[in-house]
Amino acid sequence: MEIQTKDEIQAKTIDRKDFMKQVGLGFGAIMLMNCLQSCDGGEIPDPNPGGGNGNIDFTIDLNQMANSSLRTKGGFKVISDQKVIVARTLADTFIAVSSACTHQGTTVNYRPNSNDFLCPNHGSEFTAVGAVQKGPATSPLTKFATSFDETANTLRVFQ
Repeated sequence: MEIQTKDEIQAKTIDRKDFMKQVGLGFGAIMLMNCLQSCDGGEIPDPNPGGGNGNIDFTIDLNQMANSSLRTKGGFKVISDQKVIVARTLADTFIAVSSACTHQGTTVNYRPNSNDFLCPNHGSEFTAVGAVQKGPATSPLTKFATSFDETANTLRVFQ
């Protein structure tokens, strides 16, 4: 067993003041890094709004009770597993865009009277084709094509 002298022990220790300085500097560096990352003003839209392989292609059966909101002009439905919002306009056409606001990911709502989408979180507004018409969002929603089969009463949403 090796015996250490008092000077050797003190050489390996740090006093409380120096320790607190080091902790403060480390904490400050972490906070600065996070602040710079969150305050850069850029948005990173979901590169894969539909999950899976990124390709959206699904059909909605309007005969099903769960989809009854799309039978009425002005109605809309969020297809959660696809991250898509589908709306039936007052002009009786269908529109579909990604449902997550590009600002912070909140699910948007359809407003039939103005034929646009509103984020209830911070008030971003998007046109019927997903373009930003009012921030804080700066990136558009992804627009999807729709095809309505009146005979079968089904709506296909795809890219």
